[in-house]
Amino acid sequence: MVIGEKITELRKKYNYTQEALAEKIGVTRQTLSNWESNITSPDLNQASLLCKELKININDLIDTNLEIDVKDNSSSILNKIVNKDVILDFSYDNYDINIGYQQKVKVLSIDDNFIKIEINKSKEKLTKLIDLNLINSIKVIEEDK
Repeated sequence: MVIGEKITELRKKYNYTQEALAEKIGVTRQTLSNWESNITSPDLNQASLLCKELKININDLIDTNLEIDVKDNSSSILNKIVNKDVILDFSYDNYDINIGYQQKVKVLSIDDNFIKIEINKSKEKLTKLIDLNLINSIKVIEEDK
């Protein structure tokens, strides 16, 4: 896969228009279009900025033997834990999550940035939205068979 195809696939994955991505890395939309069409290629500085924005390393961008498959996030492994009971391990340093250690919670929904959970707290159910970056690990509680 050539650089232009990779840029196009990754841009679409992150829902950027050509204009929006071009603005983020400091080039014109036409320049980005030329890269995607393989008319020109980004210079080293532009490629570095592009890789940072598209969450890929520069070696993977320029390796023509490397294929990139971009999938719909709805099949993410995290979506398989929706409606399951789990135990979350948090980074507590700068955030008061107010969930006990090893406390069971139910996952209500999950997206690229947040997990929505339900917690049973003394006869009431609380719902919390937590940044995924605060979670160190997720342990699914197996159902009794």
